[in-house]
Amino acid sequence: MSSFQRVQQWMTLARTWHLYDAKWQNPFESALVVKQRLCGLHKPIYHPLSDCGDHVVVINCREVALPGDEWRRRVYFHHTGYPGGASWTPAWELQEKNPTMIMWKAVYNSMRGNLKRRYTMCRLHLFADEATEDILCKVTSQIRPVRPVPQRLDFYPEDFVTSFPKLMDWPKDYILHSQKEQPAAKGSESSYVSKLLFISSAVKFILIMVLKGLSPGDPNSYSRPEDAVVCNLELRMDINFENKTLSGSTVYDVKKKRQDVKSVIMDSKGITIKAVKDVNTGKLLEYSLSEPVPVFGSKLEVFLPQSDDLRHSVEVEFETSPEATGLQWLSPEQTCGRKHPIVLSHCEAIHCRSLIPCQDTPSVKAPFSAKVTAPQELTVLMGAHEDGKPTPVGDGKRMLFSYKQPVPIPVYLLAFAAGKFVKRELGPRSFVWSEEEIVESAAYEFAETEVMLQTAEEICGPYVWGVYGLLVLPPSFPYGGMENPCLTFVTPTLLAGDRSLADVVAHEVSHSWTGNLVTNCSFEHFWLNEGFTVFVERKICGRMRGEAHRHFSAIGGIKELAETIHIRGESNPLTQLVLDLRGVDPDDSFSVVPYEKGHTFLFYLETLLGGADVFDPFLRFYLDKYKFKSVSTDDFVSTLKSYFAGKKPQEDLLAKLDWAAWLNTPGMPPVIPKYDTSLADACSDLRKRWQCWDVQTECPFTIDGDLKQLSSNQVIEFLAQLVAETESPLSLEKVKKMQEKYDMNSYTNSEIKFRWLRLCIKARWEEQIEKALEFATSQGRMKFVRPIFRDLRKWDKARDRAIAAYEKQRSSMMYVTAHMVASDLGLTKE
Repeated sequence: MSSFQRVQQWMTLARTWHLYDAKWQNPFESALVVKQRLCGLHKPIYHPLSDCGDHVVVINCREVALPGDEWRRRVYFHHTGYPGGASWTPAWELQEKNPTMIMWKAVYNSMRGNLKRRYTMCRLHLFADEATEDILCKVTSQIRPVRPVPQRLDFYPEDFVTSFPKLMDWPKDYILHSQKEQPAAKGSESSYVSKLLFISSAVKFILIMVLKGLSPGDPNSYSRPEDAVVCNLELRMDINFENKTLSGSTVYDVKKKRQDVKSVIMDSKGITIKAVKDVNTGKLLEYSLSEPVPVFGSKLEVFLPQSDDLRHSVEVEFETSPEATGLQWLSPEQTCGRKHPIVLSHCEAIHCRSLIPCQDTPSVKAPFSAKVTAPQELTVLMGAHEDGKPTPVGDGKRMLFSYKQPVPIPVYLLAFAAGKFVKRELGPRSFVWSEEEIVESAAYEFAETEVMLQTAEEICGPYVWGVYGLLVLPPSFPYGGMENPCLTFVTPTLLAGDRSLADVVAHEVSHSWTGNLVTNCSFEHFWLNEGFTVFVERKICGRMRGEAHRHFSAIGGIKELAETIHIRGESNPLTQLVLDLRGVDPDDSFSVVPYEKGHTFLFYLETLLGGADVFDPFLRFYLDKYKFKSVSTDDFVSTLKSYFAGKKPQEDLLAKLDWAAWLNTPGMPPVIPKYDTSLADACSDLRKRWQCWDVQTECPFTIDGDLKQLSSNQVIEFLAQLVAETESPLSLEKVKKMQEKYDMNSYTNSEIKFRWLRLCIKARWEEQIEKALEFATSQGRMKFVRPIFRDLRKWDKARDRAIAAYEKQRSSMMYVTAHMVASDLGLTKE
């Protein structure tokens, strides 16, 4: 045996000492690496019954980094073995008591199912800071950290920092001149706010936000549910169409997390607070309302009664502003019937704080009940169950509607609408509401809703919400659908007449599990809502119409994703799956990215791990584990890894996966799965024929021989490919010939019309500008409106007309649509 082979043999059989630096590392990811060495999984002689593991020395356990808000959310259980000996210790408190215990528990739990782990753990040597010399002298190997540790600025030499090239120099008037620090005024957050006189509005906005202290768990909310959380809401509202306001009160069931908590913190935006009182005693309570910050509103702090009770019932009387961003008031002329007004809410992402004071973060979920009064000729609908029949109040000119939602929801799903609505049954637990003029069309279009529900249950598990309703709203509604529990809001642009656009309902049905049942803990993890929902939606459609349809839909989604990333920029951080929304309006981050990039990631995982037979059981396990809860991306990743732990080859494949490339890297996904292109091929063939046709020869195209051979979705794909074409775009002459042969202007399918008008704009067909503007202003669905306005802005001859049309229509748009289109047209004011 050679000397080299002897060393190899010695290294295999001997117990080696490894060093691992836990500084700024996720202990749960580190545990998987440490476990490999402790158990000997890295050795060729490994066997489950053999004891061939090495020693591992872990240093800097004091500086481990738990993901997301795990420091406050994670709780460790311990029982002494005696009656009443149970205790639950928060992660932060356990770390303070014993800085090595979290790492110890992470490694111990990673070996779950290993009967020898108690003895294996004897080879784990944990140190809060540096290891002792007698231990370090035995170390012969170092384990690479799971994540690179960034260099802190104060670690660099001062001369290196001062000589580093500057991007800019601050103007002199940005500097705070010396002033004597004034004592903080009562109710103010900091005396420093008063010093912001010489700073630009943008810088002042950021500084005020920091000083006012938005929540560490959710950068878009003031609330601190780790201190006191709202567990139930009782809402009373009166709808006033004349003043365009809601007035009433909300009773909050507040639970303090600790005895020393003195107040509950909520979000409020433009709301007038009339009174705050203790429900049990009727006494008024003190409260403070901070100066409003753009986008995020004000922090409402209600000081709780002084007692040892952990539960309190607080009532807040309020009135909304006519400019509440979560409400849209439609005059009779803006409705289908043109006789009665309509009001509707839209609280996603952070607009519920303009309706009621609330903990406006998806990390807080609570059931609610509501009593709403409205003019007697109108019907009030809510995303909840009817709690009795409507009853007249006062002089009989107003009606009281009662609702109850027993399943806990985040407040962005709190939804209501009032108008002249009528109802049609779709199935034993499904129905559709709309104005009478379009209710029959809606009932026909969404007739498959019950089948979609049943198919979703086969994939995801039982439907917990009881009933499933649809409300077809006026055209100004900004989304294809909004997944309010028990009552999905949908746009009338889905009424194509052939059910070809009903897949949107499959999407909203899927949200009943992914988003409503299991919710992203903040909108930084929005892909957990939307990526999962698109994934389940396409599974539903695949089971109903064939697997090829699922793949065909994914191919169209990839094209939309590529266009969005091209517009936003390959390096734009808002094209990552996991976002950093500190100081960012969540509405500004809204795009197709979390939908399609999230779906691509999940489809890739399904394919990588062995297909639907392997991945579907995990999906149901994930949904069952986190039902009624809010989760982060780290929760999903750790659950995925633990589910497949010990299962080969899935465990090895996940260990090699580049998580950072998928989750934290801007741009297109690192891998595009191989989809079935059988349905897309016919669209590509027709597109290529149009591109290759020589206009000097006779036109070979006919509607019977071309479009009538394709489904509506294939026509959409055909046009989408032409719109996306950059190397060989269709000339104006060919686009005009297409209109002559196919009569594209006559199509009423909104998806087809949208892509056709974009193709006309791309070819610079001036006569179509008016049709494009009419389409963009006749409905408010952002999927259609924003690209049309963006395209027209790039065209010199159309830009001024587009801006004029927007200014004329702005008042009838919902806030989020008007806000985003203004940004697209370059009209946003700093």
